[in-house]
Amino acid sequence: MPTFTRSQAEAILPKIRPLLEDLQRRKASYDRRPTDPVAQEINALLLEIARFGAEVKDPDKGLIDFRATRRGRDVYLCWQLGDGDRISYWHDLETGFAGRKLIED
Repeated sequence: MPTFTRSQAEAILPKIRPLLEDLQRRKASYDRRPTDPVAQEINALLLEIARFGAEVKDPDKGLIDFRATRRGRDVYLCWQLGDGDRISYWHDLETGFAGRKLIED
């Protein structure tokens, strides 16, 4: 996985946001059968988002992480639909969303 600065990750958000919104719509109509063609569409969207270097953590919430380095250690920059155009939170690799902290500029 690539690592991002905050500004690099924020520059990708306008491309990822519509993909996440589409992912949420498709998941809402998915009936959880392996033969459902929506399953392939969901997988294609997940792959497309991953090509940008983002990790989808919770598609229902529109939650994604970008790997980054903060004070010499690996962390995630954390963003979800509704957070706006800025990434305002980060968390350790092990803690997840519950451990996210505000980025202090």
